[in-house]
Amino acid sequence: MKLVLIIGQVLFLFSLSLQAQTLTILNWEEFLSEDVIKDWEEQTGHKIKQVYYDNDEDRDALLIDYDGNEIDIVIADELATQSFGRKGTFLAISELQTQNIQNVDPHWQKLCGNYSVPYLWGTLGIVYRKDKIAPPDSWQIISDPQPKIRGHYGLMEDFIDLLAPALLTHNKSINTESESDLKEAFEGLKLSAKHALTFDYAITFLSSSELADQLYLALAYSGDQYALNEKAGSEVWEYTTLNEGTATWLDCVSVMSSSPRKTVAFDFLNYLFDINTAAKNSEDVYSASPISKAKALQSEEYQNDKTVYPPEHIMKNSQYYTAISSENTLLRNRITASLVKIHESK
Repeated sequence: MKLVLIIGQVLFLFSLSLQAQTLTILNWEEFLSEDVIKDWEEQTGHKIKQVYYDNDEDRDALLIDYDGNEIDIVIADELATQSFGRKGTFLAISELQTQNIQNVDPHWQKLCGNYSVPYLWGTLGIVYRKDKIAPPDSWQIISDPQPKIRGHYGLMEDFIDLLAPALLTHNKSINTESESDLKEAFEGLKLSAKHALTFDYAITFLSSSELADQLYLALAYSGDQYALNEKAGSEVWEYTTLNEGTATWLDCVSVMSSSPRKTVAFDFLNYLFDINTAAKNSEDVYSASPISKAKALQSEEYQNDKTVYPPEHIMKNSQYYTAISSENTLLRNRITASLVKIHESK
């Protein structure tokens, strides 16, 4: 009888330990539906903790510096997940015990590679306050800022997207390996850096700066306008792509190889990629779903929102991110650091 009681107590404690586990997700801010989190927590008894980053460099530093068992799930772009996956940081797709990842369209899965699952996608563009300025139609509004917007726009401390306005203005690839193209972009962005209000991600800036009301436009991603409107408390922010073209971003989900909570992580991903959950999460965070069946479940208004699901002519004129050489990355990082320094020394 005593042995039975002891075994029963052990099983009871083991059950409690499973119910009490907390998954830590490394993610962009406002990029996972609060309702989705709440529903999963209520269904399972587990908890979700999110650690936020607002640029790729900070994300990479967090992945490198964090203790091996602290982060369970990572949401990042397809290039980063492939790079870290090859280093053994993430589990391979074949190791994920998550049936619902099969719901993802093959086109998007191919882009995420062997170590992650497509999460959400969208475009690079500009958010702007419609009560302050007219809708911009060219990247020149950032690459050649006119006096009326100087001191009122935001850039990004990102070695790819920061250079995109100057490159796209001159019909160059955002992934260019040409040193002369990058140096030309640098020269073209010196004025932009000097007169920028901030290099902080727009959502972060509105959350933390006393100068938030001075931001009229910013380099941003599709869907950011909704988070900005929520923080502003009014529907003043709009998003647009530009005439010269855009870039299509794709964020993917990976499970850390070092996670001691893999079973719980698999359960969460299975829930996240359920068609109904994927449809809700996509609509709640205002980004496009890589699951066609999930898109079909979304509201008609959302399916027809061109800032979420761009028309064909925009997609034809859109570039995908591709891997760049280490030498190219170093040059871009030096350019980014120099532009930030120009901004800080103004």
